[in-house]
Amino acid sequence: MESALVLVGWDFRRTPLSVRERLAFTPDGIRDALGDITRRGVLSEGVIVSTCNRSEIYGVGTSADVEEAVTEFVAGFHRLPKPDILGSRYGLSGPDAVRHLFRVAAGLESLVLGEDQILAQVREALRVASAAGATRSVLHRLFQQACAAGKRVRSETGVGTRATSIPGVALELARKVYEDIDKRSFLIVGAGDIAAIFYDLLISRGARSIDVVNRTFDRAQALTARGGTPRRWEELGARLPHADVVVCATASPRPLFGAAEASAALSARRGRPVLFLDLGVPRNIGEDVASVENAFLYAVDDLKEMAARNLAGREKDIPRAEGIVEEEMSDFLSWYGSLAVVPTVTSLRRRFEHVREEEFDRQLSRFDRVPAEDREKIRLLAQSMVRSLLRHPTTALKEESDPVRRVERAEAIRHVFGLEDDAE
Repeated sequence: MESALVLVGWDFRRTPLSVRERLAFTPDGIRDALGDITRRGVLSEGVIVSTCNRSEIYGVGTSADVEEAVTEFVAGFHRLPKPDILGSRYGLSGPDAVRHLFRVAAGLESLVLGEDQILAQVREALRVASAAGATRSVLHRLFQQACAAGKRVRSETGVGTRATSIPGVALELARKVYEDIDKRSFLIVGAGDIAAIFYDLLISRGARSIDVVNRTFDRAQALTARGGTPRRWEELGARLPHADVVVCATASPRPLFGAAEASAALSARRGRPVLFLDLGVPRNIGEDVASVENAFLYAVDDLKEMAARNLAGREKDIPRAEGIVEEEMSDFLSWYGSLAVVPTVTSLRRRFEHVREEEFDRQLSRFDRVPAEDREKIRLLAQSMVRSLLRHPTTALKEESDPVRRVERAEAIRHVFGLEDDAE
């Protein structure tokens, strides 16, 4: 590669949280940083992927020490002493940087293997950078292909399909019991983080009938802003018979109800079964509920076992996911490599020479009386003309100092003269 495609980053594996939170970019910060870093000429184009677990700057550099220049810029942007962030920094370039991004998009570099959110975050990073005018041909193609790799990994392997979080496993279990989950009634007890995650999963799966009961009514109201009905704490007992699935996720030090309340609810439902999912620690639902007919109770430990099995299943598919990453990466590198100066000039010269020889043979075949020595002179003249025609585009390509503009010129030449499939 002639252009310095680089990555400079800090992630959860190498960087403590106390440093990561100081290196995080807000959406406005990303736009400002991309504007500054390209305006100063540190990078010709750039994209910043900033999540709670990583801050990574991808770019095409214009200097030999681009990693140091990017690190210097990041330290200055966040007003941090450079030595404070240097120790946990990692820098990659060329194919290694490409491979890392594709693995990130695939969820192979995530804290939770195969997490869903990272693919959307990579896609959003490209959108923000494009809107800021910080991407051009190389990073736009790179990130589009990374997203394609992430999508393939999720559709062709089990890396991202089996839930590994407790709320995710709870929903997976509910979907196994009730296939028509969008038509079922849910009662969520609690409005904390776990309850909120389960609520988000329900909304994303199309569930419509969701009651949220919480000791603080305002929090129940806030949680149901995108659908569902907030309920006051006093309504808990009255709402139990209406729910096909009851999810408890509170910090209560003792069970909120037991077999007597569950039995009464099932009686009111005329025996229609209820799935009880206890996501609280300590337990929110009495263990004796499991003894009630048509009550199916699962607690955190049961769900942890399912999560562990799912994680093992995901890990089995890592080799297949890595194979997809390598395929997509090879495709990108093939495109990128074809845009280098030497293969482009070689392909262009070969195309001109091919046209010259065809025309030369076709035209001279019409002139039988042209002596052999004159034919050779005409051939040399034609060769000279081809060299003259190639001189300017070759010089313009070789002497372009901006690596991205050089790639764009090579891409334009390959497109105009139909060299896309003319691989070296």
